[in-house]
Amino acid sequence: MTLEEAVKTDSFLGSLQTLKNFPYKILFLCIFLPPIFYILTLNGLERYLQNRETTKIRSIMIRDVEALYQGHHTVKEEVNRNIVDYLRSDFKYRLGVKTNILVRTKDDRILFPSASAVDTDQSVDFTTQGMDSLRYMEVASENYRILSEGLALSVAVRIRHNSWLSNGVLIFYVILALLFIQHFVRRGLSESEREGLEQREAIQSLTARLGRAESKLADAQNQETEYLERINALKKDRIHLSEDIDGLLEEVEKQEAGLNEQTRLKEEMAEQVLVLRNELERLAPKPKKKKKMLDSAAKRFSVLYKNLAFTDRALEGFLDLTEEFQLKAEEVIHRLNEDESAVSVKRKVFGKGGKINVLEIVFSYSGRIYYQKDSGTRKIIVAIGTKNTQEKDLAYLESVAL
Repeated sequence: MTLEEAVKTDSFLGSLQTLKNFPYKILFLCIFLPPIFYILTLNGLERYLQNRETTKIRSIMIRDVEALYQGHHTVKEEVNRNIVDYLRSDFKYRLGVKTNILVRTKDDRILFPSASAVDTDQSVDFTTQGMDSLRYMEVASENYRILSEGLALSVAVRIRHNSWLSNGVLIFYVILALLFIQHFVRRGLSESEREGLEQREAIQSLTARLGRAESKLADAQNQETEYLERINALKKDRIHLSEDIDGLLEEVEKQEAGLNEQTRLKEEMAEQVLVLRNELERLAPKPKKKKKMLDSAAKRFSVLYKNLAFTDRALEGFLDLTEEFQLKAEEVIHRLNEDESAVSVKRKVFGKGGKINVLEIVFSYSGRIYYQKDSGTRKIIVAIGTKNTQEKDLAYLESVAL
């Protein structure tokens, strides 16, 4: 399969994976929740508008109290005129809000809506109709009684379905649901595209690695052919040289035996040289400054570490360390003085013939501390050094054991 075919196959599989990962749960929620939210929102708006309309109508249904007390018109006319004017001027009723208003007196006489037609555009002027002052007094008295007893107001607000307001609420929730679906679909597509891109990059990387591996395989096959040709040539040469091979082998064995003997002698001499150098260093007079430093270190260690004893070799090795290694070495020495089990022993150092039994501690990778157990809890620090001085330290331990 070529890279292009692999990419096409991967794209097809990515499409299937996108369908598989489609947020069906979110889709179902976005289908069922908008109608529920629509109903709840209409109920909430109706309750809110009902409370608001009750307050508003209660404040505007009686405006000209002075005219009522003077008997120019009745309370019923005042209530009908004010409420009708309010309903005509309020824009929300054109959007689909239906309001049922009932205004009653305390003796259950209905003032609004009026059963008879009332001219709400002009006030009833009894002077123009030729009525006398007695009629004014009767109307004013009746108005005063009704207003004193109070009016009972009942308001019921309903939002009509398939109106501008209800359809607007429904469209809002449908658009919101579509936006949610679009968000999740886009996120799924983004994830699918990202996974597809990663797969394509992985295919390209594997294809490049395959090409390099095939090239190396071809080179290896060529080299294998060359080696086979050389082996065949050497086999032919061996046939011609088979007569002299025994003599050459004997000569090689003699040379190897001589080399081994010289190697053994060299190792013995190197060991003797190390032993003599250490002995010479031990016997050679020490400079005053170094001796003073040794005495100071010996006094300090004897005060700080009651359970340890230090040889001159150990003190010299400690002073030869760098400051950083001295701090690390003294940290291990402190733990060894307090609790030997807190120190990790790398190995036991045995000399030739098993004459010495020294424990080796490693610090800071290349640092070395060699100590022996004396008696009870007391221990002797025999030598301190690093990996670079390990041969000299081991030779010193051999010389001490001897």
